[in-house]
Amino acid sequence: MEYISYCGLLCNECPIFIATINNDIVMKEKLAIEYSNEHCSFDKFDMNCNGCFSESVENSKMCGNCEIRLCGKEKNVKNCGSCRNYPCDLIEKYVPVEYDNRKRLDNIHLQVY
Repeated sequence: MEYISYCGLLCNECPIFIATINNDIVMKEKLAIEYSNEHCSFDKFDMNCNGCFSESVENSKMCGNCEIRLCGKEKNVKNCGSCRNYPCDLIEKYVPVEYDNRKRLDNIHLQVY
């Protein structure tokens, strides 16, 4: 079953989600290195995600303050494609039209509206 996040990402295909579900510490260590940059540093303990809709994401360094997730949660939508304001400035800023996530949301929006 597909688990579609607010931004259109398929959570069940996300490496952080998979590493969390499998409790794969080695993968979490690799992902922490991959996702770290000069602005934000992660360690293996930050690489935990049970999906955008789980309560545990509130404390996630990676996704807890995601603007798209916070907006979708506030609007109480299943995902951004099901929002009547789609595509909004946040989607335009973070989810380029050529991404599969965006195409997925476009299709959802067409089905809903």
